[in-house]
Amino acid sequence: MQTFKTLLLREWMQHRFGWLLLAGIPMAIMLPLLSVGSIQVGENGHLPPPLVIAVTFAAGYLAFLMVLIGGSVAIQAPGLARRDRQDRSIEFWLSLPTSHSASVGATVLMNVWLLPLVAFGISAVGAVICALIAVLRVHGADGLLQMSWGTLASLLLMGVARLGLGMVLGTLWLSPFILAAMALSAWLKRWGVAVGAGVLLIGSQVLDKVYHQPWLIEQLAQQMEHAGWALLPTMQGRQDFDLDKSGSVSQLLGDMGHWIAQDTLLALGDLATPRFLVTLVLAASFFGLMVLRRARP
Repeated sequence: MQTFKTLLLREWMQHRFGWLLLAGIPMAIMLPLLSVGSIQVGENGHLPPPLVIAVTFAAGYLAFLMVLIGGSVAIQAPGLARRDRQDRSIEFWLSLPTSHSASVGATVLMNVWLLPLVAFGISAVGAVICALIAVLRVHGADGLLQMSWGTLASLLLMGVARLGLGMVLGTLWLSPFILAAMALSAWLKRWGVAVGAGVLLIGSQVLDKVYHQPWLIEQLAQQMEHAGWALLPTMQGRQDFDLDKSGSVSQLLGDMGHWIAQDTLLALGDLATPRFLVTLVLAASFFGLMVLRRARP
């Protein structure tokens, strides 16, 4: 376990700066824009309540950062599988008393799950700051005084917790694609991802158009659908939650809490399905291919 922690620390020290920049640069850009730019909200001169503005801006900021984080994982992950061979440090790492599975596992765990969650946590702080600036710009200092801080904190905590869990679950559903890209990149180098994507796309089209077997396209679409269910709390559960139409503060908290709780249970329950078991088996197979490649001279 101590060796595995050391491997995780290596990944953290090597990649933390890039992830901290990913979380920090959007905040550094958004804060001045919100402070001096024009903010247009509401219709016909009717301004939404301060709480609605705060939650809306926070949700929008988090959604934007989640797109950046997901894109960064997709772009960075394939290259990680052949990083040690590219910089010729593979001989050094192979000389250490660590297993190949631990080395690959630390790389995957830190760069696919832990570092993205760190960036998301920093982004959550930035979302709160942006939300408060937006309220101040629209309603002035009175808006901050009128806002129910306990309600805002409860809503943000529930939302951030659900989105953080969604990142973990969504990545699990997408793990066969991520690990396949890494395994192909490890074996075929820079051509790996292109070959894998080409085989998958062309093969699915050939099966559908030539042999009238759309099962591969359907399975891919369904896999993405399940990943969406896991990631976003709007994909299943109650669909009629409306922040603007909620009545009292207690009703707002009750509706939001029930909506997120129901959606979370559905997302977790979706893991107890044969499809998720197959997902894990495929991911483990591609992980094994990476371990095998690392063990080869």
